[in-house]
Amino acid sequence: MLRKLAKTRIDARQTEYWNEVSEEIEKAIKKHDPATAYAMIRRLRGGNKNIENIPIQNKNGDLLTNSTDRLFRWREYLREILSVHIIVDGSIIQQIDVPSIPKTEQDRQDKSPPLVEVKEAMKQMKSRKAPGNDDTTADLLKAGCLPIVTWLHNIFVDVWKNEEMIED
Repeated sequence: MLRKLAKTRIDARQTEYWNEVSEEIEKAIKKHDPATAYAMIRRLRGGNKNIENIPIQNKNGDLLTNSTDRLFRWREYLREILSVHIIVDGSIIQQIDVPSIPKTEQDRQDKSPPLVEVKEAMKQMKSRKAPGNDDTTADLLKAGCLPIVTWLHNIFVDVWKNEEMIED
């Protein structure tokens, strides 16, 4: 009798827990916060499998469970598929025509990037990501609006004209 009651309550609590978690995931998705939603799903799923310990087969079909043997088999396999023995004749390479681009396209590529292009590039940056080593997220740059876009544009134009990058 008590065992049945305990099992019923445990089952009810498990169902309640999964409903709560599902609602939290749905809320995160509705708030356009996929990072939180995926983190919750990964937590529930139990993480990633460790593929380093999965046995592989040698050429004869025998399973290799030793890490050293697996490493040698991978080396052997990659050498087989990546080693291409060919002889390249230099005169053939010289016969390949180098494509030329029209003058208008060359002029467009030689111009420094316009302010509109910098603005569009900033809009396309992924939120919550820090592209550089200074940990400045795209959200901070986007929040600065026109002053930040103008400041970045001036830096890009300077680099473009001088053909020299700024050292950190």
